[in-house]
Amino acid sequence: MIEELRELKNDFKELQKFWSAESIERQDEAGIEYAKGVSYGLKLAAAIVETKEQK
Repeated sequence: MIEELRELKNDFKELQKFWSAESIERQDEAGIEYAKGVSYGLKLAAAIVETKEQK
């Protein structure tokens, strides 16, 4: 179970990095804000999994 949570957290972090870079590359304001929102959501998801992992 711990290993699965660690893998999930790592997946979230990798996706967050992708969307963070995507927000820089986007040209339209809506696309930039969307990518930033997705990136932030994935960052929060990784943090939640990390707290579950510690219990």
